[in-house]
Amino acid sequence: MRRRTLLHILPAAAALPNAAQAQSHPLLEQQAAQILAQAEKELASPQSWEPLRAQRRKELQAMLGLDPWPARTPLNVQIRGTLDRDDHTVEKITFESIPKFYVTANLYLPKQRRGKVPVIVYVCGHAMVPEGAKTYYQRHGISFARNGYACLIVDPIQISEVFSLHHGVYALQLYDWYARGYTPAGIDVWNAIRAIDYLASRPEIDIAKCGMTGRSGGAAMTWFTAALDDRIKVAAPVMGISTYLANLREDTQKRHCDCMFPINFHRHDMTHQGALIAPRPLLMAHGKKDDLFPVPGYTKFEEMLTKLYKGYNHPERFTNIVVDTGHQDSDFLREQVLRWFDKHLTGIQRDPEMAYQNAKPAELTVFSGKPPADAINPRVHLLFKPIAKPQPNLLHTLKTQVFRHALTQKGNPRTRVKAPQQPGRYPGFLYITPIGEEASLTSNFFRLGGLPAETVLLTAQAFEWQPNEYRGLLRNAMHVGTTPETIRLQDVLAAVDELLRHPQVDSAKIVIAGRGIDAAIALYAAALDTRITDVLLINPPETHIRGPIFLNILRHTDIAGTAAALAPRKLHFFHYKPPVFQGPHMREVYSLAQPFAV
Repeated sequence: MRRRTLLHILPAAAALPNAAQAQSHPLLEQQAAQILAQAEKELASPQSWEPLRAQRRKELQAMLGLDPWPARTPLNVQIRGTLDRDDHTVEKITFESIPKFYVTANLYLPKQRRGKVPVIVYVCGHAMVPEGAKTYYQRHGISFARNGYACLIVDPIQISEVFSLHHGVYALQLYDWYARGYTPAGIDVWNAIRAIDYLASRPEIDIAKCGMTGRSGGAAMTWFTAALDDRIKVAAPVMGISTYLANLREDTQKRHCDCMFPINFHRHDMTHQGALIAPRPLLMAHGKKDDLFPVPGYTKFEEMLTKLYKGYNHPERFTNIVVDTGHQDSDFLREQVLRWFDKHLTGIQRDPEMAYQNAKPAELTVFSGKPPADAINPRVHLLFKPIAKPQPNLLHTLKTQVFRHALTQKGNPRTRVKAPQQPGRYPGFLYITPIGEEASLTSNFFRLGGLPAETVLLTAQAFEWQPNEYRGLLRNAMHVGTTPETIRLQDVLAAVDELLRHPQVDSAKIVIAGRGIDAAIALYAAALDTRITDVLLINPPETHIRGPIFLNILRHTDIAGTAAALAPRKLHFFHYKPPVFQGPHMREVYSLAQPFAV
């Protein structure tokens, strides 16, 4: 009989001692500090930044889910009524940013015009009103119109007349958004870009003098859109920026909507968004008491961008206004933003007219409570980034794109090894201990599960968490380009290295096993490490929609596609083989009818 070596792996290396640490784990803060340090190097001067600008812009586009750019399909604009005020009009507009995705907006136009007028795109924060957030922020449109600007106030996709989700991960635990590489910011940014396309078609508007502003969620959309679209000549995001390091230290994720962030698989810092706008004029404003955007975060941002704008010889084009308030709008900030556009977009010097009288919200609605029956808005999160079919060279894609950063970092598992007492070379067996599994259950699995005894067994405890900690940990991890399961996978890969270093292990026979989501993690360990010869799957998930969550994985493959890509290495199923692993393609790739044997 051939002798065997068994290596058995336990769950995560760094068990989290309490919920507070779980939300902002030291490992994540360390990575956020590394990201910020890299950003400081890149943004140190125009000479260091300009060679990277195009790459970083393309990466931001990808992280917003806008790669490739969606097709610029017909906007199918409808003007469904006009509100006539003393010195301006308000047009009630809808357009389709993608086919059958209806965007609702109000266009404010001054009545007294001499030729074409400059235009402001105003994007809204989270004002939860049934007529759309545009009705809550109408004072901004009125102010711009009364001072000679056209202003298009665009509803965000959730607080709109045609509902879409903003809070999928935040409120509904739709964790597959991260696996899809989907953020609602992507469709909101695309809506803003298509809004500019529409404004460019209006004969009374000078699109060469286009600015953009908004508060909170609208600030985020201003950052992203201005970073990607040079048609925005001047930007003024209000209360909407920090650094990821400051956010993690304050655990601000628990108060943020999903639309506030790209899926950060390219590991940007938020300061990159400002650098992509520079040296165009950029005003930002923050509140000292705002718990969404910590003072150290926006202060660091201001320090870095001030230095960069000085490098461009345009220090006057950047400023940060700090007010002694929390996360709130104010007449003071409304006026400061208007003065910023006067200075940098039109060159006007004046005391602007700031008085306003709001219309009733119902007067500003586009659909009057009857949205189009054919709207795809409610399911756009499923359509905007659909699950991809596996592509050729999938294992290479996984290594170079999905797990590129993960493979540069070493895991740190807690392991326990059991080897045969007789000298010789044995197969190695690595078992990923499920999170929270009692040691007696792990022992029973090997004692009573019919597995071979003459093996070097390594049990590995990889990164683990408590169920009530997971959402916060996942959201914070996304900020630094990873997920809890990715960190767990890194620990498993480190355990494979440890197993192979064992003097009794036969490197020609390395088996890895996992249960539940750990079965999928074992599968991906084999995808990334070709030294693994066999994978034992115990009740594996059928899709990444059920986990494990790896950023962007569903843009390239789902679990069964990765399983097929492992051929001709062997897959073994213990107890149950889900139907997704039994299709014709899988039968072509694998012969799985033999019992498990090491």
